[in-house]
This record gives sequence, structure tokens and C-alpha cells, in this order.
Amino acid sequence: MIITKDILWKGIIEDLFDDFLWYFFPDFAENEVDFKQKFEFLDKELDSLMPENKKGKRYADKLVKIPIKDKKIRTKYLLLHIEIQGYKDDDFAERMFEYYYRIRDKWNIPIFTLVLYTDENIDFQPISFHESCGETTLSYHFKTFKLLEKSEIDLNIDKNPFSIVMKTAYNSLQKSLISDDKQLVWKITLVKELIKEGYSNDKIRNILNFIRFYTQFNDKSNTIQLNSAIQKITKQPKNMGIEEAIKTALIEYGEEKGKIEGKIEGKIEGKIEDAFGMFEEGLSIEAIARITKLPKETIEKWYKDWKNSK
Repeated sequence: MIITKDILWKGIIEDLFDDFLWYFFPDFAENEVDFKQKFEFLDKELDSLMPENKKGKRYADKLVKIPIKDKKIRTKYLLLHIEIQGYKDDDFAERMFEYYYRIRDKWNIPIFTLVLYTDENIDFQPISFHESCGETTLSYHFKTFKLLEKSEIDLNIDKNPFSIVMKTAYNSLQKSLISDDKQLVWKITLVKELIKEGYSNDKIRNILNFIRFYTQFNDKSNTIQLNSAIQKITKQPKNMGIEEAIKTALIEYGEEKGKIEGKIEGKIEGKIEDAFGMFEEGLSIEAIARITKLPKETIEKWYKDWKNSK
């Protein structure tokens, strides 16, 4: 499995969903959300509504069923559709509307939407879809958040760990901060900020992985420096190096947490894709054999195939 940004976004939103709601919808979170009940993530159902979108470019999208306090309304739930859009798409607004009417048709529950634009094009920010025919007119508007328009100060919300997530994504868009030395500095700074706030161990671990993998170093030795700094800052008895982080990501963002063996026993094409992604990350053949629990000879053969494909 290649640890792509869409995997990281989907994972961190689900892992920190309470904080996500307080970050983007503070009034709604305070006045309407019933946090005593569980949220239901409907990602598989969402994918099935528009399978044609999964054949081309990948999208980081989520659909969440949110329990609300007001039991007088008939549904007792609302649906939140989240899109993380990382590139310019001329058909994006129409696609958002297609999602809306297909979701409404399936669940018949009120829907609200957030689009988080993480792309590098300052002029790209659709906020609505319009269509008219004769004297019939349709307008669909949705809430947007353009990361490139913000500053680090804008992104900071006191005592909300999702601020660290947003600042990680923001820094990755800054051309002046992408070099290995600058990247190492701001990643370590964010790790210090994260630890200082005293969040739970689960939240810290999930955000650390987001910081590690959202942008990649050109020189793998900087990954070692970052992990060493994290070990000192968090006072971990053992350095959570790249191998363990990859394994953690496979577990956390896989189809079922803690069952990595079951995932590996899937189709052979999936196994090869996983291994190729780890080759890209610079893991050794021995490390990949340990992580995947496959014979070393198999990994060596796939490594040769990967090298020949480059």
C-alpha cells in the first residue's frame, strides 16, 4: 500500500472526527451534535453511489451520519459529505451536485457539505453548481475552505489538535518550506506543539503519522533525524521508525484494524502494489518481508520487477 494523501486524510478525519467538527463547524458541534452517540462512517456506501469516479483519479471523500440533539425532527440524524480536493477539476462543481442528489435519493436525510481545497491553484475554488432550462433554475451551494488562502495563524484553534493537521497540510503547500532542511524544522516544531498540548496517546500517534507521511523527504536520512527527534520529544522508550510507522498505517487505514495478515492474504495484485509502495519508501527487502509476512525470496523477485519497471 502506498501511503497517499487521500489515505491520510480519510484516516485522520475519522480518527479525530470530534475535533474535525469543532474545527470547521463549532456552532453546529456545540448546539446540535449529540456526542453521546456514535458517528457512522458510510465510505463504502458513498463509493458505491459513484463507482465511475474511482476508475480515474482518486478522491478523498467521506460521508458521515451524525446524531443530533433535536429529536423532534423526523430523521434524528444529518449527513455530512466531506471532500478533500487536491487538484483543479473543471467538472468538480457538477460532481459535487451529483453526489448530493445521489446521497439524498438513497438516504432521504438532510445533507450538508464541506469541501477542503488543498491544491496549489489559488484561483480554483468552486462554491456552487448552477443549471437552468427554460424557466427552471437550479442552484446548489456548498461550504468551502481554501487552504492556500489561509495563514498559519488563521489555521490555529486553541486546544484543537486538528490545527496541527491543518498546519501540516498548509506547510506542504509552501514552496519555500519543501526543501529537506526546512521541512525537518517545521515538522519538528509541529511535533513539539502537539506534545505540549497534552492530547491523548491515540491522537498523538495518529497526528504523528500524518506529519511523517504527508510530505516526503528527498533524502531518507532526514526521516531518521525526524524519528530521532520524535523519540526525544515524546520520550518514547523505542524509536517509532519508518518500518513501524508503515505497519501502523497499514493497520489503521486498512479495511479492518489489527488484521494486517487478513489484508495481506488478498489478491496477489494487491500484495505486489503494497510491496512496490514500500520499495518507493526505501524499505529493505528484509523489512518488507517482516511487515508482509511473505517469504524473502518472493520480495526479492518483486524487487527485481519493480527495478525493471522504473
